[in-house]
Amino acid sequence: MSNKPTITTTPKGLMTALLAFLMWGNFPFYFKLLDGYHAVEVIVHRVVWTFVVLSLVIIIGKRTAWLAQIRQNPKWLGLTFVSALLIGTNWLTYVWAVANDRVLEASLGYFINPLMGVGLSLVIFKERLRLLQKIAVALAVLAVGIQVVLFGGVPWVSLILALSFAFYGVLQRQTPFNAIDGLFIETALLLPLCLMWLVGADVASSNLAFWVSYDIWLLALAGPITLLPLLLYNQSTKLVSFNTLSFLGYLTPSIVFMIAVFYYHEPIDLKRLMIFGLIWLGLIIFSVDMLKHRKH
Repeated sequence: MSNKPTITTTPKGLMTALLAFLMWGNFPFYFKLLDGYHAVEVIVHRVVWTFVVLSLVIIIGKRTAWLAQIRQNPKWLGLTFVSALLIGTNWLTYVWAVANDRVLEASLGYFINPLMGVGLSLVIFKERLRLLQKIAVALAVLAVGIQVVLFGGVPWVSLILALSFAFYGVLQRQTPFNAIDGLFIETALLLPLCLMWLVGADVASSNLAFWVSYDIWLLALAGPITLLPLLLYNQSTKLVSFNTLSFLGYLTPSIVFMIAVFYYHEPIDLKRLMIFGLIWLGLIIFSVDMLKHRKH
């Protein structure tokens, strides 16, 4: 039996978690403002300014435990570099999807993600899935298969988002870093690659004058916009039960879905609704199973 104390959901924790998921859900509005920029350029700024903001957090908070952890086992730095590439891929795909009017596919990716994580636990960690978990994963696979048959192509935006984030979560389980320190190391490792890309690219940010212009402020917001919901989410994990937090996690792709359909008016027909319906059914079954086994 686990010796970890049970976390009781508090009103403050609930509001903190809701705010984090609401912010993540409304990301399309911000990234839509940047659709005039190259998608990689947006990610470069997201990495740079997230690194800048986190550097202040690290310095002010005197967070140095991660240095000792790396010295103790340098292989964690290699794993973190791989996780940095995965989260960078996730960010890039999401920004590209928003800029190219494929927000609906992005929401599908994040609906698939929990079920993808369960599937990876079966393949990588050899964990045995319960019957309801198997059914939930099978429904996700069926939904992707129907997408291929009905629309003649793999929903690659959804799959890249789901796979990159699921594998990112797998690697996070292998390292000792908390979310803040881990993201700082990840952005620090991506920073040289981003700057090298800027030097060779022919984009607005390649011009040094752009970095001191008024236009830079909209891109610079990517730092705090990335960090704030993460900080709120981290706080909520200590004030909200795991089950409640897991259910609230569906709020983000639900908001993205509604933004895509009702605000950006992306096409949604019976075929697409059937695909989403299978994913939603899988998530319901997955959630029921989680509730049945919540004590474990």
